[in-house]
Amino acid sequence: MEISIPYGDKQIPIDIPNEHLQGVLAPNPVGELRSEGEIITYALQHPIQSRPLEEIVTAGDRLVVIIPDKTRCSRLEFVLPILLGRLHLLGVQSEDILFLFANGSHGAMTTAEKRTLLGETIFSTYHHEEHDCHRSETVYLGSTTRGTPVYVNQLVRSDRKILVVNSIVHHYFAGFGGGPKMIVPGVAGFQTILSNHRYTVSTPDGILHPHCRPGNLEGNPVYQDILQAVNLVDVHFSLQVVLDSEHRIVGAFAGDLIAAFQQGCTLVEKMNCVHIPEPADLVIVGCGGSPKDINLIQAHKAIHHAFQALKPDGVLIAFAECSDGVGSQTFLLWFDYPTLTEMKKAVMANYQLNGNTALALKEKLQRAHILLISDLERGISQRIGFVATENFAQAWEKARKLLPENFSVYVIPDGSITLPMVKR
Repeated sequence: MEISIPYGDKQIPIDIPNEHLQGVLAPNPVGELRSEGEIITYALQHPIQSRPLEEIVTAGDRLVVIIPDKTRCSRLEFVLPILLGRLHLLGVQSEDILFLFANGSHGAMTTAEKRTLLGETIFSTYHHEEHDCHRSETVYLGSTTRGTPVYVNQLVRSDRKILVVNSIVHHYFAGFGGGPKMIVPGVAGFQTILSNHRYTVSTPDGILHPHCRPGNLEGNPVYQDILQAVNLVDVHFSLQVVLDSEHRIVGAFAGDLIAAFQQGCTLVEKMNCVHIPEPADLVIVGCGGSPKDINLIQAHKAIHHAFQALKPDGVLIAFAECSDGVGSQTFLLWFDYPTLTEMKKAVMANYQLNGNTALALKEKLQRAHILLISDLERGISQRIGFVATENFAQAWEKARKLLPENFSVYVIPDGSITLPMVKR
């Protein structure tokens, strides 16, 4: 059977013999769809636990609209014109709207990348800034009960009204991405992000916290800490969308930041959790293309999901273009520790951002063979512990030698949003 795997902006065809193919895993259909415009309009007209936008924003108001950076597909070029149309009808002037990219700890974007995200008209007409967790001016709001100091971009505490626009997806340790994560880590200071992300590591030997997993908010220390931090920020309104694997808007939720987010999470669970009878010997996963495979740290989310469908000691073939490389200057340094035990001790002793992701990846590399098809330099792939392969044909041949004769295969073209779950 021929299947297309997204890779950056391309599609790579692969052919899997039917006798091995257990299934192609993809998000569940959500039923008959309204148009994307109708979905957005309905959400704005039916806000969740919030007054209507018309009762919140008035002529003369100055606004900060917090939006995702290039690592998150949220269809801003489609959503923002609809939102802006309503704001202008309420008398808000273009010069009084500032878009703030919630970069979190991610690096700066190029002018071309920002133009692509916003669309030419919005990019050229409206003010926009990027949050830099190291350099942006921040204000201190207090601490969470876990001791996280809450610093946020000073624009979020200015005399402007705060709106948030984002997409909602599963997140491998925070439960879900979007919503409150647009504030922390989105527009938070480095100290805040570092303290919050450290809660993924729960014990002295560095094992990842059992409640830090995709789809779980209950008892999740990272999410609970984010929630407390966000309660210190006055967000006036939000517009949050859910996308399918084709980047179509299939759901939208407006109003209170947390309440709208939670309803969006319910749709994400219904759509993206795919039940399987048993794991397979071989899983072939793509990330869903750009921007989901823009770097290795982002691609790890798809790898993490794919592992839910993989037998112990199985083989994973991962497609991840990684046009921006690894995604962090410090990430590779963790892989200088030769063993998992040594890495665990180092992460606990001197936690740095992405240390938890390095640890999670290292554990996977201990439990399975991971063959990576990527634009990453071969030396980098090998340093991490991947079996670097030039193309799928080469990866398939290597995988066959590692597997039993009658091996089973799952293919997951968009692993970043598809979350396999073995039926219990």
